[in-house]
This record gives sequence, C-alpha cells and structure tokens, in this order.
Amino acid sequence: MRAVAYVVVGSLCASAALAADARVALLTKQLAGAKDPRVRAQTVLLLGQTGSEDAVAPLCAQLKDPESVVRAAAANALGELRLATATECLKSALGEQDASVRAAMQKALTMPAIQKGGLYLNVEPTAGLDSALVTLADTILKTKLSDLGAVFAPAGEEKKAAQAFIKARELRGYQVRMQLGPGATEKQLKVEMLIMTYPDQALQGSWNVKASGGKPEALIKAMVPKVVEDAAGDLNWKSP
Repeated sequence: MRAVAYVVVGSLCASAALAADARVALLTKQLAGAKDPRVRAQTVLLLGQTGSEDAVAPLCAQLKDPESVVRAAAANALGELRLATATECLKSALGEQDASVRAAMQKALTMPAIQKGGLYLNVEPTAGLDSALVTLADTILKTKLSDLGAVFAPAGEEKKAAQAFIKARELRGYQVRMQLGPGATEKQLKVEMLIMTYPDQALQGSWNVKASGGKPEALIKAMVPKVVEDAAGDLNWKSP
C-alpha cells in the first residue's frame, strides 16, 4: 500500500546555465594567469564542478601542462564532467608517460556518461533501525537506482551549482529519503521513501512497503527494490 501526493514542480532558474558558462570563462582566465601549479590544479578541479560543456576545451588543454599534478587534476575534472567530448579528450591523451596521471585518466574513463534527460539524485542516508540493516538498505537502494541510470549528486552540493548542472544537462533532479521502521505488528518491517525535487525540494510523493514472515535482512532485500519500483513507475523514472 502506498500514498502519493503530487505538487507542481517549479521550473529551474533560466539563468543557471548562463551563470555556469560565465564561471567557466572566469576560471579559464584565472587558469591562464596562474603560475603556481597548485593554483592551476585547484582551478581545473573547479572547472570540472561547473558541469558545463564549455569547460571541456580548457581542461583538455591542461592535459599538456608541464606539471603532473595539474594534468592529474585535469583528468579528474574531465571525468567529473561525464561528457562524451570529455571522454574523447581523455582517450586521445592516453599516451601520457606519468603513471599517476595515467591512473587518473583511466579512473576518469570509468565514470558513466550522463545522458540528457537522465536522473540526477541527491540520496540522503537511510534512517532507522540498526546500523547493519541501514547499511544493507543503502547499498540495495543505490544499486537499484544505478540500474535505472541515475547519477548521484555529490554530498554537500550547493544549490546554485546543482541548478546549473541540472539545467546544462537537461536532467531530472530529485532528492530521495528512505526510512526503515517497524510495521503494525511485532515482526513486521516498513520501508518508507519520500521523494522531492532537487534542489528545490518540492514534494513529489511518499511510498511505503510493509512485509513480515522472514528474517529482517531478507525482508529488506525484497522491500527496498519494491519501493523504488513503485516510485519509479509513478514518477516515470524509467523513461528519460
């Protein structure tokens, strides 16, 4: 049994993408004038956090920086962008001789690409019950959401950064909160999931599943996928 409440989702600020592009221009200018390799490394990491296609070119150029710390940071930032053009840039630079930089490139290439219209989820830590069950539920939740093609927002992401990233990629942003708790009877468990838009936090609905008759671990393994499927079906998460 589930209860679902819907509200109108407010549109994201139209200036978000423009703000991201302006930030890229500013960071690129700062990068060009930075003599300290540590400053350049920090700047390229900030470029990667913009989520903008415009950041690919300046980051790709930094893969030729004379300092390995900057090249490694550029590789990490390109991976953070999760764009096809960023992937192409990384692949073209795999002749890199420095082992640490090459490792950063390989790691960046394992980052899944973000598809237009895909899910961008801020998943809060699961609450309730004992730590072992919470850890199990968290793992199952994120695996199930990954199977839906979801990309997870970084912890502590600023609202403006999230808005710019979602706007630039035309993503569907949601915040997911899951709680484990006792059901109506002594041996019954309940999984409840609250979903809001992200980062604006407009309520989309509440879903819950109850079960009994088995070990708690077995119930969690059955209930968490079920509550995700129920929410995904109602919110059309399976069809970008």
